[in-house]
Amino acid sequence: MNTVAGAPQSGFRPSSRSRLRIAVGAVLSMVAVGIVLLVFASADKRVAVLQVVRDLPAGTRLTLDDVRSIDVSTDPSLAVVRTVDLQGVVGQYTKVRIVSGGLLATGLLQGQPLVAPGSAVVAVTVPAGEVPAGIRERSQVQVVMPSAGNSHDVAPVAPVVGRVVGLPAAPDSVTGQMSLSLEVSAIDAVTVANAAAVRVVLLDPGVDPAGVVS
Repeated sequence: MNTVAGAPQSGFRPSSRSRLRIAVGAVLSMVAVGIVLLVFASADKRVAVLQVVRDLPAGTRLTLDDVRSIDVSTDPSLAVVRTVDLQGVVGQYTKVRIVSGGLLATGLLQGQPLVAPGSAVVAVTVPAGEVPAGIRERSQVQVVMPSAGNSHDVAPVAPVVGRVVGLPAAPDSVTGQMSLSLEVSAIDAVTVANAAAVRVVLLDPGVDPAGVVS
């Protein structure tokens, strides 16, 4: 069998368009690898922050036993309390309830007790179905005390304005009642405590003294 001398060798020769696609694909692959490496590098930047180890109702004075240090990957913009700042927050008071396992944040604490001078905290019992939707700790409420018996014979009691400082997560499993702790003026506390029944009305939040930075 005769062969032709000098015949061109056959083989795959990509076109210029194919070569461009291959080059673009290689660049995109390198970019993807770079992004993955950047994510892993960011994940390694962990900081030691304070985590709450038990439920802290509003008004609790923070102690060393209430928190522990954990390492987390956190956004620098978050106002969490770092472990190195522990001594600066011990002794402060919680503005709202902080559940166990949550990270401690500076906006959840204040230097003064929640109960201001001249105020008192009184507990009232309300049926779960009569608790206004949206109520939470530090909500401003109006306590209405219906007159007992014939309304024509008993003078109505003036409503009392206060703030919720204690709110259970669920009603009592037996009675279906919810016990709310309310901060009211010391003078009104006796009136509220002596009431046979109360209704709670949710008001506009207003200016909360606990939210004022001292």
